[in-house]
Amino acid sequence: MSKLTAIVTILLAILFAPTSNADSALEELDAANKAFAKALMAGDIDYLVNDYTDDGCVIAPMAGETCGKEAIRAFWESVIATNPKKVEIITEKAGSEGDLAFATGQLLITDAESAVHKNRFAVVFIKVGGLWKLRVDSWNPQ
Repeated sequence: MSKLTAIVTILLAILFAPTSNADSALEELDAANKAFAKALMAGDIDYLVNDYTDDGCVIAPMAGETCGKEAIRAFWESVIATNPKKVEIITEKAGSEGDLAFATGQLLITDAESAVHKNRFAVVFIKVGGLWKLRVDSWNPQ
């Protein structure tokens, strides 16, 4: 079983298992998602890249799987170059178990022409050095 398959399997188990710390995880991960959106709007590429684990992956529509910090840097540089007007991440569900957490919700992107792109996201975080880092960052258009 690949690492990604194992992580997705764990994610699904967490998604459908009751967690006693769901409220705490929701608050923590929502704050992390909002900070990520703020960094994206500010063009803070170093913040964005450092928010991922060393082997983190972005799975974006029409882009396939982008893994590793160097590839993730290039990905976010290309996104920033499109000059989005607004990025909003609305965390709806979250949970954690040990050093693994998930969050799901809505990703709203207003592009340079003011068109709003509505997406659903699912992310997997791993705690590294006491901080939640993105291991899998994925979204799909609604």
